[in-house]
Amino acid sequence: MPANLTADFIKARQKLRDAKTPEEKLAALEEMLSTIPKHKGTDHMQADIKKRIAKARGAAGQSKKGKSSSYEHIPKDGAGQVVLVGPPNVGKSSLLDALTNANPEVAAYPFSTHIPVPGMMTYEDIRIQLIDLPPLAPDYTESWVYSLIRSSDLVLIALDATDGALLKDEFDELIEQLEERNIQLVSDRRPETDNRMREVPARIILTKSDLADAESIGDAVESLPFSALSVSAVTGAGLDALRASMFDALDVIRVYTKLPGQKADMTEPYTLPIGSQAIDAVKAVHREFADRLKYVRIWGSGRFDGQQVPADHELHDGDIVEVHLRKLASGS
Repeated sequence: MPANLTADFIKARQKLRDAKTPEEKLAALEEMLSTIPKHKGTDHMQADIKKRIAKARGAAGQSKKGKSSSYEHIPKDGAGQVVLVGPPNVGKSSLLDALTNANPEVAAYPFSTHIPVPGMMTYEDIRIQLIDLPPLAPDYTESWVYSLIRSSDLVLIALDATDGALLKDEFDELIEQLEERNIQLVSDRRPETDNRMREVPARIILTKSDLADAESIGDAVESLPFSALSVSAVTGAGLDALRASMFDALDVIRVYTKLPGQKADMTEPYTLPIGSQAIDAVKAVHREFADRLKYVRIWGSGRFDGQQVPADHELHDGDIVEVHLRKLASGS
């Protein structure tokens, strides 16, 4: 069967021939693998490229070994940590650039992201941490990528809306790749278990919607097991809905505070898990306040504004909490 190599593949192959450093060779090989036509006629070529990638990673990765371990944990910031995952060249970096204050390398070729790139996304009056990860590709995704996915609060699965009929296959391949690493993506957050399999809530986003027709997007949405949202980093279409969807999927609430006799501070809320109680808000303000708590007044989910509530009162998004403390004993 003829290979029918594409112009993009031939360009990538020329880059490999011109490459002078291990890093340049690795980037060219990765681009070759992503652009080679996928059919039986190229099976042997794909296998050869994958072997060469593994060898090139060994050469290029000697100076990175110390760095890779530092990628396995990125301190969480804001209301939650969300990771962007997907196959090569789906526009994750462009999306990160459109949503956050980060300045990722946005390139027209695949595998331009080699390290995790974090940014902070603003949603109304809170911030959410969004991390762009290198593409998920069988055989040569580094272990720290899976570590970051396992520890995240939410996974955004980015798929190219213009891929049409291939979307379901790409999704299935990604799910299989993660499950081999004991990561299972689920639609809803569930209580933690002692099972080896780590469940992480996930949402699907269809990128490049400005280049896809509505009918193709509709067919793609119907073929996928999770609800999918189409977005465009170029036009901004769907980005506001994506921000709201991420907030909802994190299962957090915003709680505001006020001092007695003063107006509430509505600029920087505390973010707490859904189901949190008044005592949790007190601890968020200052952990030592829990031992001195006298009572709490609440505006929002109480029967009336300013109602005094018990410490186990369940809070809701938008509640305002006023903490009253016992006076410190003399001499303490």
